[in-house]
Amino acid sequence: MRLPFVSVVVPCWNEARFVAAFLDSVLHTTYPADRMEVLLVDGMSDDGTREIVRHHAVRDPRLILVDNPGHSKPAALNLGIRQARGDVIVRLDVHAEYPPDYLERCVRGLVEHPEADNVGGIRVSRARDDTLLGRAIALSTTSVFGAGNSKYRVGVSEPQWVDTVFGGCYRKSVFDRIGLFDEELTRAQDREFNQRLRASGGGILLLPEITCTYYARSDFREFCSWTFEAGYWPFRASRTVGRWIGSWRNVVPLGFVLVLAAGAAAAPVSRTARRLTGAVLAGYGLTALAFAARLAREHREPALAAALPAIFLTTHVIYGAGSVRALLERGTPRSAGPHRQVPAASGAERR
Repeated sequence: MRLPFVSVVVPCWNEARFVAAFLDSVLHTTYPADRMEVLLVDGMSDDGTREIVRHHAVRDPRLILVDNPGHSKPAALNLGIRQARGDVIVRLDVHAEYPPDYLERCVRGLVEHPEADNVGGIRVSRARDDTLLGRAIALSTTSVFGAGNSKYRVGVSEPQWVDTVFGGCYRKSVFDRIGLFDEELTRAQDREFNQRLRASGGGILLLPEITCTYYARSDFREFCSWTFEAGYWPFRASRTVGRWIGSWRNVVPLGFVLVLAAGAAAAPVSRTARRLTGAVLAGYGLTALAFAARLAREHREPALAAALPAIFLTTHVIYGAGSVRALLERGTPRSAGPHRQVPAASGAERR
C-alpha cells in the first residue's frame, strides 16, 4: 500500500530545552522520507529554538521552519495547515517524544478506518524533572481520579470512538469541510475543533497501539498555573463560541469547589453544613489515598502514596477555581462565524 503524503504540523515557541530531542524522534521515522514534511511553526522564539531548528533543517530538507509572529497556537496550526502539501495532517507537540513507527501507525490507522476523520493514541506521561513532585504530577494525569475519563490519558485496551485525542492525525479534507482552528481560543481550540468535527458527523478514533511519551510539568508553580488555565478555558471557550464544548469531567472540579465553598460559608451557623462538608472531605480524602496507594504500589515507590493525594487536591481545587473565574467573567458569545481563518502562510524558511 502506497502511503499518502503527510504533513506534520508543530506549533512551537521558546522550546530550546525540548526541540532537539523532539525533532530527533520525529525525523528518525519509519515513514517513507519522500512522503512527508515537518512544518515547525515558530512564534519567533528568542531562546535559541530557531537556531536548533535551522541546524536540523540543514541536515534534513523535510523540516521547514514557518514564522508565526503572533505566538498564538491556533494561528500556528492554521498557518501550518494552509501551507501543508499533504493529504494527511498530523499535529505533534514539542513536549513529547514519538517512537519511530508513530507516524506510520497513525496514517495506517486513518487509511484502514475510512469512517474516522481523526486518529490518535495513548499518551504516556513522564516527568520533565525526575523528582518526587515531578513523578507525582505526571502520574496524576494518568489517573481516572486525577484526570477524569479522558481515554488517551488513562489508556484503553481496544479501539474506541472518543471525544478527543492527543495531537491528532486528520484527513486534510476535514479542514476544507468544517474550517480551521478557532484563533480566538488561546487554549481549548483542539477541544472546540473536535466537537465541531463530531457535530458534522465526523469520527475520532483512539487506537491503543499508537503511543507517545509526554513530558508533564514538574515545577509546582508552573503546574498550578497550567491547571488553573485548564479549568478556565472550557467555560471561557464555550461562552466565546456560544455552545458548550466540554464534558462532565470539566464540571466535576467546579462542583467540588462550590460544595466546599458553600459548606465553609454555612459551617459557622449550621451543624448540618459542618457535618456534610466534613463527610465530603473525608470521602474525598479516602478516595485520594486509595488511588495514590494503588499507583505507589504499581510503580514501587511508597513516597508517592504521600505525594499524590496533595497533587490530586491541588489539581481539583485549582482547576475548579479556574472554572469559577470563567463563570464570573462577563461576556457574550460573538456574533461572527464559527471560526476565524488566517491568510496564506508566508515567511517560510526552507533548507
